[in-house]
Order: sequence, then C-alpha cells, then structure tokens
Amino acid sequence: MSDTDDLDWNEELEEEVSVSEPRNLVVFSRDWTVETIVRQIERENIDLNPKFQRRNAWTDEKRSKLIESLLIGVPVPEIVLAEDQSKKGAFLVIDGKQRLLAVAGFLEPKFEFWKVPKLRGLKTRSDLNAKSFVELGSSAQGQQEESESEDQRGLRNADIRCTIISNYKDVGVLYDIFYRLNAGSVPLSSQELRQVLNRGPFADFIIESTNKELPLHTVMRLEEPDARLRDAEILLRYIAFSKYGDDYDGNLTPFLDATMVKMNKGWAADRKAEATGLFDQFNTGTERLLQVFPANKVGRKFVKDWESRFNRALFEVQVYYFARIPEQAFIAHQQGFVEAFKAFSSTKRAFQDSIETTTKTKERYFTRFDLFRELVNETFHTTINEVPVPKPE
Repeated sequence: MSDTDDLDWNEELEEEVSVSEPRNLVVFSRDWTVETIVRQIERENIDLNPKFQRRNAWTDEKRSKLIESLLIGVPVPEIVLAEDQSKKGAFLVIDGKQRLLAVAGFLEPKFEFWKVPKLRGLKTRSDLNAKSFVELGSSAQGQQEESESEDQRGLRNADIRCTIISNYKDVGVLYDIFYRLNAGSVPLSSQELRQVLNRGPFADFIIESTNKELPLHTVMRLEEPDARLRDAEILLRYIAFSKYGDDYDGNLTPFLDATMVKMNKGWAADRKAEATGLFDQFNTGTERLLQVFPANKVGRKFVKDWESRFNRALFEVQVYYFARIPEQAFIAHQQGFVEAFKAFSSTKRAFQDSIETTTKTKERYFTRFDLFRELVNETFHTTINEVPVPKPE
C-alpha cells in the first residue's frame, strides 16, 4: 500500500472552486441502455481517454460485480457527465469512469479495459463465472446459440441513469462537482478531471511519461503507475512551477490548468523539447534524493522523528533543488545532507508551517522554497539563486 492512500489529496484545491452562478446550470437525467452507452463510447462521444486506460482503478472482480448487478436488475450508481463545450453532442466524464470502462470492455473486448474480459467471483449468478459476453450466449452444453441469449439481451438493454450537466460558464463548476461527488470516499486526484478538460499532446505526454517505471513510484511506494494519476499531477506541478512559476498567484487549480493549455498549444513549436528536458530534470532530482535518503524518507517530514506519510509540498521543493545542484557539488557533499535536513526541519518553524497547513499560498510557496534553497546552498556549497515563485510584496 502506498503512503498516499490515506491522504485527502485534493484538500488544498477544494477551497479554490465553487459553483459560479449555480442558477444558470442545467442538470437533467437520462436512462441510457448499456448498448447506447457502449455505442456512444465507440463514436468517441463519451471520451474515456485511451492514453490512460491502463490506469484503471478497478479489478476484474469488481467489474464483474457491476455486470452481475445489471443482469439481475439491481440499481447501480449513476454516471455524471458534462456536455463538452468544444464538441457538440459529446460528453466529459465527471463521475463514473470506472463503470463505463467496465461495461464497454465487457461488451467490446477491443477496448482492452479488463485484464481478462470474463466474469469472475460472482455469487448470485455463479453460473456465469469464467464467461465472456460472447459466451453468455452459450447453452448449458457449451454450444453457441444462433440468436442472442436472454442474458446478452438483458445486459444490452439494462438501464444506467446518466445525469448531464450543461450551460456551465467555466470549468470551475466541474471541479466543484467532482470534489462534492468524491467527498468522504477514496481520495481521488483532480488530475483525472484535468486530463479530460485539457486534452492535447502535453496532456498525453504527462500520462505517457508517468506510465513508465519512475523513481517517483519508488518514493510514493507504488508498484505501478498510480490509478488516480497522482504521479501525473506531481510531474505536472514540477513542470508548471519550473516554467511558469512567475505567474502563480496562489490559486493552484487555474494555474495548473493554464499550464496545460499553454503547453498543449505550443507543443508543435518548442514545448515538447522543454517538457522532455524538465521531465529528465525531474527524474534526476528524484534519483538524487533516493541516493541521499532512504526511499521511505524522501518527501517525509521530520520534527522529532520521521513521519510516514508522503508530503507533496515537501517533495516538490526537495526535487526542485536537487535537480539543480551541480554534479560535482552533489557528489562531494551529499553525505552530510540528511543530518543537516533533520536539524533544519527541527529548528526552522517557518519551514514546518509552510509544508503543514495552507501550503498553496504565494507566501508559503516562497517561504519553503527560499529556506530550502538556503539549506541546499549551505550544505552543498552552491550558489543557487532560483526561487520558482516571486517574493510576495
């Protein structure tokens, strides 16, 4: 289990968004059949973004339970969609992506959303275990029926309630709804929604880059890319502050969205090379942290002892400066850094405050980066001057 599982990952972002002019929103519901939903996905009117389909959070057992519920007529949670303002008749998925992946991947294995698109672990309809959708049409003797079976027909015609949001003026309302829907449940990263709202080559780059095995995954105690895209969000934050930190005004959600918009638009010019360079830099910084700290201490706070939870605010300042230490200085002085960091963390109350509460303000960003920069310069005998955000006036 990773140390990120118990964190409220969106806590620092939720307070930034609210429903703008809520009376203008148009919200309505439709009961779509599974067949209709699958055809909408095939026509790309519901975008499940195949670039990160491998980040599915469900197991085949959980997908099978959903299929069983649809077959026996048990109510399933609704899907929440928003009309895509850039494509008429198309929809963005706000909540229910895993359910959509499950039904589409079972009826049409070409989507490759399941590990093996066969039902498993069913109790009520145990007779269907080990069967694919095609095999639902098999007789008890294993012979394929010529016409569609009752189970196949029943699944295609099963209804799923879909709530549609339209007439919204800005994407802030979609983030707000996203956070409300996930309140009190497993913490989801808003990067999932951000990928949908800011599709393009840079969005693809973020996913493709973190689909690989990375030093970051070791730091986060992940055995594979994070199903909730929290690794993708951390990489995005590094690129955003490295490149556009001067534009940061204390509101993280629009800052990250704006970074994706700018990088997507300029991709064909020079943004791809810049993004690749910053990605390599990010990996260098993370690898160096793993050389200096034990893996379970990178991005972890120290006061009287080490905390076990991964702290994004601390990690992003650590990786930012470790990526910028000249190679010779790093080799010569790395041995003393852990003890220097422990002493620094135990005595610099301003630094502790900057990584514990209200971490996203300009003042907290500047404080933690500036103080950590001084520690790095003192320990490694460097003269790094960069602070990614301007000093508040």
